[in-house]
Amino acid sequence: MLHQRFVPTPPDLQPWLEAAVVVDCPAELAQSQFPATVSSMLVVRLAGQVMCQGVQVPEAAWMSASTCATVYAHQGRVHAVGLVLRPEAAAALFAGACGTVNAIRPLSELAGPRWASVERGVRAAADDDARLDVLCQFIRATAAPPSDCEVQRLQALALLTAACRADGGTGQHMGLSQRQFERRFVAHWGMAPKQFQVIARLNSTLWHALANAPGSQGAELAVDQGYYDQSHMGRDVRRLAGQPLQALVQDTRTSLSTHWPLQIGAQTQPKPLHQPPQPTQPTQLVAPARRR
Repeated sequence: MLHQRFVPTPPDLQPWLEAAVVVDCPAELAQSQFPATVSSMLVVRLAGQVMCQGVQVPEAAWMSASTCATVYAHQGRVHAVGLVLRPEAAAALFAGACGTVNAIRPLSELAGPRWASVERGVRAAADDDARLDVLCQFIRATAAPPSDCEVQRLQALALLTAACRADGGTGQHMGLSQRQFERRFVAHWGMAPKQFQVIARLNSTLWHALANAPGSQGAELAVDQGYYDQSHMGRDVRRLAGQPLQALVQDTRTSLSTHWPLQIGAQTQPKPLHQPPQPTQPTQLVAPARRR
C-alpha cells in the first residue's frame, strides 16, 4: 500500500513552505503524476530510482514549477522526503532558481558546497521526521540574516500581488508599463503573469475538489474558483493535469494512486487565486541582488 504523509509546516517556516512530505511508494506503483504547478519541491530520495522523460532524477533534487502535467516513472520501491516551497520562496532562497520552469536540478548545484553536509545529515537521521527536521533547518539557515532572502521574498510577493490585481497585473502602480512588468515577472518566474494565474487557479481548484465531498466538482466549484463556467474549468483541468477532474478525484480515492501528489496538495489548501498573499511591509521593486 502507498504510504504518503503530509507534515504541517513549522510556524516559523510558513512564509517559505507549504508542506513537508514523506512518501513511500511500493514497487507496484509504476508512476507518479503531477499536475502543472506554481510551487516547487526540494526532495531527497532514500530508496529506488525515478525517471522523467527518460532521464534519471537526481537523488537530491529541486523540482521547479511546471507549466504542464509531468509523469515520473519508478523503478522499485521509492522512499523520499521533501519540502514543498511556496511560489515566492524558491528564487529568494536560491539564485539559480530564478526564472526556471519545467526543470529538475541537483540540489548540490542549486545550493552549492554547503548542501553536501545537509544531505549527509538527512541520510544519517534516525527516521523521516528527523530527516524533515534537517531539511527545515537548512531552510532556516539559508533564509537567516545576514542573507537577503527575506527582502527577495517580499519583492516576489509584490510581483504576485500586482499580477493578481483587478487591473490585470499591468504594474502601473509600481511605476512600470505593462510590457516592463511582464518582462520582470517572466524573468522571476519563467512564465507570464497570465500563465501563472491560470496554473495557480488550477492548483486551487484541484485541492478544493479533493478536499470537499464527492460530487462537489461542478458549476459551484467553477464559479468559486473564478472560471467562466464548468466547461472552462474542465478544459483547463484536462490541459494542465492530464485528465478530467472527476477521473482525477476518483483515482485519488484508491489505495494505490499515481495521483498521490493531489492527495498531499489537498491537505495544504493554498489560498485561492483571488486572495493573493500580501507583503508584510512596504516593498520596493528592484533588481534582485546576486547571492552565493
